[in-house]
Amino acid sequence: MQDTVENMENGICTLNGVVSAHVVLSLDGLEIEEVHVVATHDRLPKQIVRDIESLLLNNSGIKVDHKKISIAQVHINENKEEPGPAPDNSVETDQKFERIKFVSAKSNSYGLRWEISVELERGGIPSAATTNGAGSRQNKSRLVAQATAEAFNNFLDENQAVAIDEVQIIDGIRHKTIVVILTLLTARSEKVLVGSSILEDDQPRAVVFATLDAINRAMS
Repeated sequence: MQDTVENMENGICTLNGVVSAHVVLSLDGLEIEEVHVVATHDRLPKQIVRDIESLLLNNSGIKVDHKKISIAQVHINENKEEPGPAPDNSVETDQKFERIKFVSAKSNSYGLRWEISVELERGGIPSAATTNGAGSRQNKSRLVAQATAEAFNNFLDENQAVAIDEVQIIDGIRHKTIVVILTLLTARSEKVLVGSSILEDDQPRAVVFATLDAINRAMS
């Protein structure tokens, strides 16, 4: 390997629209197994993937299969002079389905376990769900995502549901990002979707927003 992971990640982060990057090497350290990138919606994912392929080939002499590069796109408000209102992370599915609004996310610890409660709202009608589990930091994020999915499922008919597959925290050069991967289940199909949200001070809130971002893709 002609270059370090840090240099490759720093190089990818200089590309237009890229927020953070995480490069995963093979066990022997000789090949790139995965490249996870969080980017804004300013550019198409295919354009960013091509730029990453070119950058790694030109700067590091490494040819990477585009299938190994994953792009998660987020909305970022760069104006931080004033706090302003909370971001609108509501979900609009179709004309018959009113917007989903985030109400609250609460967590309580009991010894080595967490209890997570998430409340959403649709057309003035609330839906809440509670999950319980072991108290590791990673599992807490997954419990929040599961509670969000279960609260959302209450608004769906019996032929649809969303299920959480993975919750990741990506440490970027400039930002930490929550990435949620979920599956939309219907009677005839399964569709995998990815949502993300920048992690600032409130991790449970960021997990809810990332989950709703994925759900928004499922219902759009």
